[in-house]
Amino acid sequence: MTRTGSGDRFGFSGDLTVHALRQAEDLLHDAARKAGGRVEIDLTAVTHLDTAGALLINLAADDIRKRGGECTVLSGDDGQRKLLEKSRFSPEGQDKKKETAPLHLAVPNTVGLMLCHQIDVLGQLIGFLGQFLVVTSKLLIRPHRMRWTSLAFHMEQTGVKAVPIVALLTFLIGMVVAYMGAEQLSNFGAQVFAVKLLEVTVMREMAVLITAIVVAGRSSSSFTAQIGAMVANEEVAAMLSMGLDPNVLLVVPRVVALMICLPMLVFVADIAALLGGAAAIWYTIGMDLQTFISELHNVAELKNFLVGIVKTPFFAIAIGLVGCFQGFRATTSAESVGLLTTISVVQAIFIVILLDAVFAIFFTTIGI
Repeated sequence: MTRTGSGDRFGFSGDLTVHALRQAEDLLHDAARKAGGRVEIDLTAVTHLDTAGALLINLAADDIRKRGGECTVLSGDDGQRKLLEKSRFSPEGQDKKKETAPLHLAVPNTVGLMLCHQIDVLGQLIGFLGQFLVVTSKLLIRPHRMRWTSLAFHMEQTGVKAVPIVALLTFLIGMVVAYMGAEQLSNFGAQVFAVKLLEVTVMREMAVLITAIVVAGRSSSSFTAQIGAMVANEEVAAMLSMGLDPNVLLVVPRVVALMICLPMLVFVADIAALLGGAAAIWYTIGMDLQTFISELHNVAELKNFLVGIVKTPFFAIAIGLVGCFQGFRATTSAESVGLLTTISVVQAIFIVILLDAVFAIFFTTIGI
């Protein structure tokens, strides 16, 4: 330490690293206690400075300022100045009260933040859709790069294994729709129109919507959990380091499998729902199966079946992309994987219902 007319000066030279930390800490503490007024800490002669040394300098400077002195740290190296800035700790900032908005603005602020966050997520999801379309177009040109084994596996997981639950649920939905319809129409003596009501309701809307919601809850969550676990285990990072595209390996097989299997599941759902409706109509008005089939043949329209089937590829893309997108957003914590799995199911079901409403308006507008 050297004393000048304007104050005290501390000069360091050589290495100020963790290896010399103990000796430097004792000397700097003793000098800081004896210092007064204006103090300069000169690091221009220091050749090596690490995080421990920078933290020591900042703590000594804070100690001097707490004693009422003025402290300036001099360094001729840009790297040292950046390290000193990064390791600076300002306890005064911890004592400041967090500024809060007035009570009447709390709800609008919260809603606005949530809206901005959802808009940001939507933008990322649209970008993810663009990546999928680009990768898929390249695979159409070079189909040998497609992971056919993975595609077959995911078709089994998302399609074949979903048949029992889809058939059971749609069978019960068909029973409910037919029973309620027959009960209400019986008040007007028009029970025979229950078959037409069942056909329109099931084939046009209910079968495809219930199937898509079941698949969203079943497959979207599975995609998010699988990919999220791979992200947490750094398997995706390993793919990137080996020059492999995760979109080709993980996204395309899952989404394409859904696009292939969802129309088949909807067809199964149509049959199951009609059988359930036939059972309910037989129980309600005594119409046997042969009469039901004959009446269904007379009133059924191919356009209702096609309207339901046309929606399925769009629903499949939405469900698959949301599940994969949320999986890639996972971090190394298990909590994030669970949270994103829940979010993916909610978002997939929301988008499916939104798309269904858009299609309903579109087909009604064009007269189909």
